[in-house]
Amino acid sequence: MGDAMNDVFFLVIGIIIAAVGLLLIMAKVFSYIQCTVPINATVVRLKKDYTTFRGARYTYYHPVVEYVVDGKSYTQMASFRTLRVTKYQVNSQMKICYNPKKPELIRFVGHPFPLPLGVVLLLIGGTLIFCFFL
Repeated sequence: MGDAMNDVFFLVIGIIIAAVGLLLIMAKVFSYIQCTVPINATVVRLKKDYTTFRGARYTYYHPVVEYVVDGKSYTQMASFRTLRVTKYQVNSQMKICYNPKKPELIRFVGHPFPLPLGVVLLLIGGTLIFCFFL
């Protein structure tokens, strides 16, 4: 009976991991469907984010962009980050696409996050589910 419980446990974990991966993929796909109007946004600042790993402290930078739609200014922070402070210069331009119905919803052109993570989680979850049926 212990082996059957282990198998069911891995099936449930596989379904959960695959579902999270599928949700991440769907979120990115929906952003491509909804955010269709291209515009250049200006990097107005870099927001620092700190992480500690194995005793070492790392500083990451999220670009914060500003753009104008129909005379109204919007400011958004990117969900992705970089270790290089020089990658996104303040006052430089970044290509974004915004949702014409809700201009505060944007996607950054050329930045696939969270799509790769979603694919990896979907593959891991799918593998666990597949192993359940072997």
